[in-house]
Amino acid sequence: MKKAGLILVASGFFALALSSCGSSYTPMTEEQISTKADSTFNAQKETLTQQANEACAQGMEASVAAKLEELQANAATASTTK
Repeated sequence: MKKAGLILVASGFFALALSSCGSSYTPMTEEQISTKADSTFNAQKETLTQQANEACAQGMEASVAAKLEELQANAATASTTK
């Protein structure tokens, strides 16, 4: 008897969940979709731009440091061979 009651309650809950699922759905218009996409892009644009600029600056600093070390090593080698 307990199993039958549990099955009845579970099936009632399941039916209620499925019946209320689609009742409030209204599709977005093209304008709403465009506005949502633009707002999402603009919200993420600053963060992504900042991250890209930081990565570029770090890469440039590393390249400059490597070139500086290379030039200093070449200068040291040139001065010891004189």
